[in-house]
Amino acid sequence: MGWKIGGNFLSDAPAEPREYALHPNFPNPFNSECQIAYQLPAAGDVSLIVYNLIGQRVRVLAEGNRQAGYYQVTWDGRDDSGREVSSGVYCIRLVADDGKFTAVGKMVLLK
Repeated sequence: MGWKIGGNFLSDAPAEPREYALHPNFPNPFNSECQIAYQLPAAGDVSLIVYNLIGQRVRVLAEGNRQAGYYQVTWDGRDDSGREVSSGVYCIRLVADDGKFTAVGKMVLLK
């Protein structure tokens, strides 16, 4: 089973992940949209949220219960109301395993 991160297939990835991870978005910087990949070794509640640099929530990309596995979502540079956000630096935060796992990544949107 191949898994695509940043345009590359990881054919040697295990059938189910062994650890939680938030992978860097691709491309970065990006213009109109980017791909964000994450992995979960166990089923459970997940939240994947984009924030601006002052900590305001911009967009919820994933929320709720997910099975163990590999996931990839697309962010189109829009907020929860569908408005395009301005160029700048944004953070993506993944919380899983009942809050025991948290990872944060940085994304740059250039228009």
